[in-house]
Amino acid sequence: MKKKILITGATSGIGLGFLKKIIKKDYDFYLVGRDFKEIKKLIKKNKIKKKINYINFDFNKNLKKFNFNKIPNLDYVVLSAGIIKYNLISDFNSELFDEVININLIQTAKFIAMLVKKNKINNKASIVTLSSISGTQMAFHFHYAYSISKAGLSGMTRALAQELSDKFIRVNAIAPGMVDTTLSSSLIKDKHYKDIDKAKYPLGKRYAKTNEIADLINFLLSSKSSFITGQTIVIDGGFTLTK
Repeated sequence: MKKKILITGATSGIGLGFLKKIIKKDYDFYLVGRDFKEIKKLIKKNKIKKKINYINFDFNKNLKKFNFNKIPNLDYVVLSAGIIKYNLISDFNSELFDEVININLIQTAKFIAMLVKKNKINNKASIVTLSSISGTQMAFHFHYAYSISKAGLSGMTRALAQELSDKFIRVNAIAPGMVDTTLSSSLIKDKHYKDIDKAKYPLGKRYAKTNEIADLINFLLSSKSSFITGQTIVIDGGFTLTK
């Protein structure tokens, strides 16, 4: 029987990068996102014939609108839905704060809890969440809401791992530094300042590639990590070693 995998945030960033890495695997895919144009191009380009289950959902909406009945029992779950919006505490914006915390943490925590409550996670399944070095290893200016949300995800990961261990369900988080995505390009647009920022990463003076993050996700989903659970694993090219 085919393994079933669900990916939130599948239409952009790390979620999309991971999907590109595994799209040819013999899985049943359940992809949660808002704009599937890139994925459909990917499927057409690779001449993939398998059925892909598209679930159009905005994580800033009420989860009561999500139809959990369409979700089968899952073997793998990757929770990568998230946003980042900069806002200094001295210029605190309550709406921005609520949006970031809601999408990155509250809705994600409720979503996986509902999957568990509705018995949608198979025994011996594996769950991977996307945290960040911001909030788990260190803090940055402008990152107040983002840091809180990502630190919360690491706490969520530990709690889930503890509670689900009797079913041999493993739960781990990944904490990347900057990753070479459209999002990172939009955060630092000036090439000069981006080069300065990249120089802070000892391994190659560059940001992580999405396929490098995807490799770690794959490892944590697989039986090769069968005795790892409740961990937040940093992947940052040595960035936090310099701080």
